[in-house]
Amino acid sequence: MTDVLFVSGWAGVATFCPGRAARADFTVPFIDGDEAALVARAAASPARVLAGWSTGAHMLLKHGAALFPRFTRVVLFAPFARFTDSFPERTVRTMRAAMDADAAATVRAFWQNCGLPQAPAFDPAWAAPLAAGLDSLLLSAVSGEPVPAGNVTVVWGEGDRIVRRKALDRVLPLLPGAALRLQAGGHWPSPDILAEHCF
Repeated sequence: MTDVLFVSGWAGVATFCPGRAARADFTVPFIDGDEAALVARAAASPARVLAGWSTGAHMLLKHGAALFPRFTRVVLFAPFARFTDSFPERTVRTMRAAMDADAAATVRAFWQNCGLPQAPAFDPAWAAPLAAGLDSLLLSAVSGEPVPAGNVTVVWGEGDRIVRRKALDRVLPLLPGAALRLQAGGHWPSPDILAEHCF
């Protein structure tokens, strides 16, 4: 039994962190199930640590009132309240159209913007669920109700090109009592940060 449940982000597959993902219950939104399925998985998890990255952190934040008290520690890497807090809706729609035209190239460009040192191989089976995931992200939003967050750490990269500072600043008031950890990197956490907080 693993002690960490890690809900990754859009296209955040386990090969992002080879050798590490196996140390956690690692799940990917839309590829491994929709939001309801992943939240149910978190609610039933025996893990002590709940972690989410990007879209995964967004999903966990939406259900934080129910989920956060179930865990000893919660870590939210690059969370956002709405994806369009970082990007205009038209930009997200352009990305969605690009998924229909060339899903592999679109996902690889996203991976590059995440700051990955090396992109994993793209599986064509991911195209349809990830496209549906972008449709979902256009509509998804966290309510404005704060969630007690004394056991929560928010981790954000100062060079993040996906979840920008203005999006982070919208999240922080929703998490009273949370600790904020800034790192020098980009959207995907560095191996040292992952090792410190998760695996």
